[in-house]
Amino acid sequence: MTAQHPIITYRLRSNGTIPPFLCKHEGAFAGMYGVNTNKEGFMPAWLSPQETKYLGMACGPVDPDGCPRCVDVIETKADLQTYITGISTTWTVDTSGTTGIRTETTTGPLEAWNPPSNPGIGTDEVGVGYTGPGLTTTTTAQKTFPAPSGTVIVHEAEYVTKIVVETETSAGVTTSTQEFEINHPYTNITIVGTIETVGVVTTTGPGIEDGEEITTTTTTTRTQATHEDVTEGYSDSVTTVDVDGVITKTRVRTFTETTKVRNPFDPVAATDELWTKYETVNGL
Repeated sequence: MTAQHPIITYRLRSNGTIPPFLCKHEGAFAGMYGVNTNKEGFMPAWLSPQETKYLGMACGPVDPDGCPRCVDVIETKADLQTYITGISTTWTVDTSGTTGIRTETTTGPLEAWNPPSNPGIGTDEVGVGYTGPGLTTTTTAQKTFPAPSGTVIVHEAEYVTKIVVETETSAGVTTSTQEFEINHPYTNITIVGTIETVGVVTTTGPGIEDGEEITTTTTTTRTQATHEDVTEGYSDSVTTVDVDGVITKTRVRTFTETTKVRNPFDPVAATDELWTKYETVNGL
């Protein structure tokens, strides 16, 4: 039996709009698994915005005289799986999951959170005049959870960690050194190695006394590192309690560790998902 709403491959119209023959039935799909069909290194067979081919469902059965230009019909589940498998050989799927939670609770009188100034002693530094109870902080041990199934993603990075500039003149050599901390969003770092690059610039001419030659040597150290994609963020919950005019403020800071993993794309599962939608829409 010919499906009322067949599965098709299609492209956008030449003006970039969505073609009008796509199925609008609840549960239908469109715009799935787009792939650029132009071959790298060759003159493009398709000009933008029609270089991408998508999977979708059509709004009616195929005309006996043929499909619209740029449209092909996929008639069987086996054909659908073959098509998705063919376009997805290099695809991967990234998934994030919570792998740790810990809390930090800070509590104390409201004035201890934002102590008043005391200009009377000759300074406007915040908190100088506060002598009441301070803040107390308690923490919980981190509760850990297994990471999602897959391979933890590893990122490679390179950081400038040191710059040394030597300036040589007739009066001698002066050296300035800058060192930089490695800042990154991850909870871990593995140092792989370092690379040094040296640049030398010699300057003479107008503006330099008696044509003196100045040589500037800049040595830049770059540290190479890898990071597992494990990050930590936090959220705050703040409450205040007033007991007989004494206001106590409590902040609970919840730290959440997130781990991101990568898996190969599963064309069988993708096929099952789309075919189930196809059968449901068509009442098969």
